[in-house]
Amino acid sequence: MKQFAHPFVALYFGAFFLCAVTCTHLDDIVSMPLSVVSDFTAGVVLIAGAIAGRRNWARGRPYQIAAWAFITSLLFGSVLGNFQDWMSHTGDTDATGLIPISRGLYLAIETALLLFSCVGLAGSLVTETLEP
Repeated sequence: MKQFAHPFVALYFGAFFLCAVTCTHLDDIVSMPLSVVSDFTAGVVLIAGAIAGRRNWARGRPYQIAAWAFITSLLFGSVLGNFQDWMSHTGDTDATGLIPISRGLYLAIETALLLFSCVGLAGSLVTETLEP
């Protein structure tokens, strides 16, 4: 669990999350840019929390915890919404983004990201000291 608390994990996950949001919501970025502000904010806040945690773990840890909690809450809401869409069969394919992807596969990927963020949050919560 301690390895998931490392700031590099948060940094890489935040960068990956920004890339994933950009790829999956490219049409929204162009047509309705305000709809993805919360996602981009969560990614940037996680990167900033990782940088703060890397500089000084004792002082940066609360920022990293808050950032993990922010991104976890966004992913949780998104997974629930996509699960509801998947169960009601509203659209077989998600047509936004760079490539079309089935709702089931998208939901599975998003659920994996949610689980990873939960482990990152839990690891940051229980790890009080961190060796470099």
